[in-house]
Amino acid sequence: MRTFAERFASLASQRSPLCLGLDPSEEVFRHWGLPSDAEGLHRFCQTVLDAAADRVAVVKPQAGFFERFGPAGMAELAAVTVRLRGQGVLSLIDAKRGDVPGTMTGYAQAMLGPGGGFGGDAMTLSAYLGFQALRPAFERARTTGTAVFVVVHSSNPEGRSLQDARHEDGRTVAEALADNVAAADLAAPGAVGAVVGATIDWAQAALVERLKGALILAPGVGAQGADIDETGRKFAPARGRVLPSVSRDILMRGPQAGPLRDAIERYRDRAWAACGPA
Repeated sequence: MRTFAERFASLASQRSPLCLGLDPSEEVFRHWGLPSDAEGLHRFCQTVLDAAADRVAVVKPQAGFFERFGPAGMAELAAVTVRLRGQGVLSLIDAKRGDVPGTMTGYAQAMLGPGGGFGGDAMTLSAYLGFQALRPAFERARTTGTAVFVVVHSSNPEGRSLQDARHEDGRTVAEALADNVAAADLAAPGAVGAVVGATIDWAQAALVERLKGALILAPGVGAQGADIDETGRKFAPARGRVLPSVSRDILMRGPQAGPLRDAIERYRDRAWAACGPA
């Protein structure tokens, strides 16, 4: 059984490492002229996935934007992961789950791997209730060939005061989490990665070196202000292991398939040049 990291490396060499965010937000629906209901959600997902086809390595559904539609939205999320599997695309469910070990087991079973509720290839996690509490998800990822990405330094400025706070040993919270991720990935190679926002400044980019061989999801390219070429330079020590993620800057080119496809291809080519395998 191949690990998520191995599958990603193979796809990234063929399609670029671009991670396309699938965010059915109210803002995007208004721009597209879609009704804010289950039918609008289905039309949105079908259009984006048609445009993505086999052009990207990873698609990242944002769980909160599906959950806002209740059971119908969750059913659509499950349908999206099935379709992505058929397109040979990895699904990374952006759910940022994190809880005590017993509950964490349930979240991991729901989101990751065949036989789970949603069958994702990867998911995002939050370590606020303790890094060790996430171990059931690490184990699920290891045994199913999937992956988890732990938020280390997010792209939203609201998280900075917590992530930049310092432990008694002098490390910031983000630095300590990066060290924990690197150790967990060493124990379960290819299964544990990190989320580090592409919006980090040059001083914070030292986090990348602490992550050693782990995969790094880098959201925030485009509408949140990060430039993909600069992202490639900041994350250069991890070249080949970085998933630069773009959402709104592509999705707002819809609802016509042609402009969507063109935007995906532009970012695909730029991601290849900036972050692709050396």
